[in-house]
Amino acid sequence: MSNSIFNTTVGVNFSNTFQSSGKQVSAATAASQIKATGVGAVKMFTYNQATCISAFAAQGLQVLVDVPNGDLELCANNDTTTINAIIKVLSDNSATIPMICVGNEPLGSWWNNAYSPYLVDALTNIKAAIKAKGLSTKVTVPFNYAIMGNSYPPSAGSFNSGLKSIILDVCAILKADDSVFMINVYPFITQNNQRTISLEYCLFTANNDPSVWVTDGNYTYKNIFDAMYDALYVALGNNNYGDLPIVIGEAGWPTGPVATYPSATNSNAQTFNQNLINHCKSGNGTPRKPGIKIPCFIFEMYDEDTKPIGAGTYEHHWGVYEYDTKNNDYKAKYTLNL
Repeated sequence: MSNSIFNTTVGVNFSNTFQSSGKQVSAATAASQIKATGVGAVKMFTYNQATCISAFAAQGLQVLVDVPNGDLELCANNDTTTINAIIKVLSDNSATIPMICVGNEPLGSWWNNAYSPYLVDALTNIKAAIKAKGLSTKVTVPFNYAIMGNSYPPSAGSFNSGLKSIILDVCAILKADDSVFMINVYPFITQNNQRTISLEYCLFTANNDPSVWVTDGNYTYKNIFDAMYDALYVALGNNNYGDLPIVIGEAGWPTGPVATYPSATNSNAQTFNQNLINHCKSGNGTPRKPGIKIPCFIFEMYDEDTKPIGAGTYEHHWGVYEYDTKNNDYKAKYTLNL
């Protein structure tokens, strides 16, 4: 994916935590179906699903594990039980796990600063423990895009002033680790919240429609993904971290409910995810960062029917795969070509 950390450009996010009883996909089924999609890496949201990690490894998949937000305070306080449990997983699976994510969108406003006081110390202590064990596992933090204070136009990209000091402390650790800056990007949510933004501009289908392009100085943006990426790139560069590679931790498109979200269709999800894959693998890069492949993890492999819906009822419908009640198994909603 980047910096020779990953073996592939496109991965997928996996979670079965919010699947209701009787619908929870098994580790073996998940590993087989994920492998069959053609992706080479899986990003998880915990580090303590040993069966899943082993199943993914058996299929030759790289695995990114995650330290849940609820463990950040313990890690910040160097709780030996928690730190040792994390390091054991990394050590036991060192050939499979190239990177561990610390937190999951820990600076999200909906957390009301519950995790921000612990993030930097947790990241520091986990990295120190990794180094002490002699492992080469990289660390990163999956940030939500709201860390940006301004992203339009991309040339004005800047971090949220209230979060900037924490973000830059994280950047210093990532740079020292020769790691990556991970960001979650959701054009669907942007377009849903601002219906004046062209759907085609969000689906990568506006290449022949200059009326919806965005001109920013000498740069022309034909899709919102590139604009969001470059705004972050500008923000990093203005703080002397422009050399930190950017990895897309999550990007996807939900498939319902259409009555509430008219653009949340199977067709649009397939179009977005396929064009995302093609774009990230193409090596075209972005207007400000041309000639690169963009590491990206599709969100997500499976629907999760009990996921909290505070953000919207679409939260139950991000999966490329859905539960098939007839066969009591998961099936693809649409095909993707890797």
